Amino acid sequence: MPSILRWEDPAPRTPASDEYAPLAAELMKNPGKWAVIAEHPDTQDGRRAASRLFNAAKHGYLGFPRIGGGTFKATTRTVNNGDGTRVITVHAMFDPAP
Repeated sequence: MPSILRWEDPAPRTPASDEYAPLAAELMKNPGKWAVIAEHPDTQDGRRAASRLFNAAKHGYLGFPRIGGGTFKATTRTVNNGDGTRVITVHAMFDPAP
């Protein structure tokens, strides 16, 4: 049994962030073309940032709109820099196909 039972309406939703909307708009201007949209060092923070951007693009939030007639695709790659370090690149594209 729950320890609290109170009758009340939920608080209004906090407006969603649209921090990547300018990036999404640029991708939509060049449909079908892959672009590198971020590079992060292969560290825990870098992997977290790359994952956040990848998921936003792929699932349509943080400014990547879900619109009829098109979707965003995203992928990540971890590559060697040539100097012994690795970098995570985030690639994305707008696919206008339904």
